[in-house]
Amino acid sequence: MEGDRTQIQQVVVNLVRNAVEAMAGQPDRTLRIATRRHAEGVRLCIADTGPGLPPVVQQAPFQAFVTTKQTGLGLGLSVSRKIVEAHRGAIGFASAPDGTTFHVDLPAAQEEDRAAVA
Repeated sequence: MEGDRTQIQQVVVNLVRNAVEAMAGQPDRTLRIATRRHAEGVRLCIADTGPGLPPVVQQAPFQAFVTTKQTGLGLGLSVSRKIVEAHRGAIGFASAPDGTTFHVDLPAAQEEDRAAVA
C-alpha cells in the first residue's frame, strides 16, 4: 500500500484513542491491534472490550458531529473515513455489548504506484 503515511497514522491514532476512551471504567480493558495481508491489500483491525457503540451511533458512526463523548466535536471517525476513502480503501465496524472492532481495508500498491515512488 502506498499513501500518505501521516494521514494513515492519523486514522490509527484516532481509532486507538477512541478504543482506549471507550474502555475507561471497564473491568476488562483489552485493546487488540492486528494487521493481515490479503489478495487485495491489507486489513487493520482495532478491537476493544468497551461497552460497544450505542444504537444511535451505530446508525451513522462516520457522520460528522456524531459522538458519545462529553467533549469534542465528533469529527474523528468522519475524518478517518475520508482519509481511508481517499486512499481507495474502506472502513467499517462491528459492535457488541462486549466491545467494538473497527477495520480498515487498504488496497495493495499498484505497479505504477511503486514506480512513481522509486
